Formats: sequence, structure tokens, C-alpha cells
Amino acid sequence: MPLLPSTLPFWFHLLIELPASINFFLNPSEQLSSPAPQSHTIIRQYAVLLLVSALIALIFAFRPIDKTSRNVAGALSLYHLAPVTRAGSRILEGSRGYGNGLGGPATHLIVHTICFAGLVSIFLSRTKEHEKSKADA
Repeated sequence: MPLLPSTLPFWFHLLIELPASINFFLNPSEQLSSPAPQSHTIIRQYAVLLLVSALIALIFAFRPIDKTSRNVAGALSLYHLAPVTRAGSRILEGSRGYGNGLGGPATHLIVHTICFAGLVSIFLSRTKEHEKSKADA
């Protein structure tokens, strides 16, 4: 049985990145404005990396929060900084047209900020076991 809500950010990462990985893998040409044929391989490799991060999140969604899961959450949170930065810059530049798939920059900014904040909150959390071991020391 999944542990909620403490592992909710892992579930949210899975929910967001699984469809993205499938989209990147099946539609590599839609990811760049004028992709060269050889870029498809790199985009598909990125899709597999996203899929792996989603599978890692799934594994940790079923575990209690401990030191390892906090560290994994911290690592996964760093990924979300790139889409937040990209979406923010597209909004500030007023980019229109290309690249508005899967919700566009405003949606990406909101969703990835939520993912980042949730995963960082796990990373910064302390479990009862950690506090107990610290108090015993």
C-alpha cells in the first residue's frame, strides 16, 4: 500500500514525468523547432532517462521516508530546476507559438515548481528515527 501523503512528491514526479518520457520517446521531432534527424536519438535517450527517474520515484513512493529516500528526493528535485528555469525564461521573453505542447510554459512553471518544492520538502525533512538517533548520540 502506498504511503501518503509523505511520499506524495514521489507520486507527483511519476505522474508528471512518465507521460513526458513517453511523449519525448514517441514524438522526438516535436521537441525541437527544426530537429536534425540525428537529434532523435538524443531526445529518445533523454526520454529513457526521464522514464528511469519516474521508475525510481515509483520505488521510493512505496518506501517509508528515511535517509536514503530523502537523498533521492533531493537528487530528483534538482532535475525540476531546469524546466522551471526554461519555462520562466519563455514567459519573461513572451515566447509564443512553438513549444506550447503539454500545457505551455505557464503550466510547466507551476507543475515543475510544485514537484521541486515537494521533493525538496522530503529532502529537508527529518524522520523520528533520525531525531532519536541524534538525541541518543
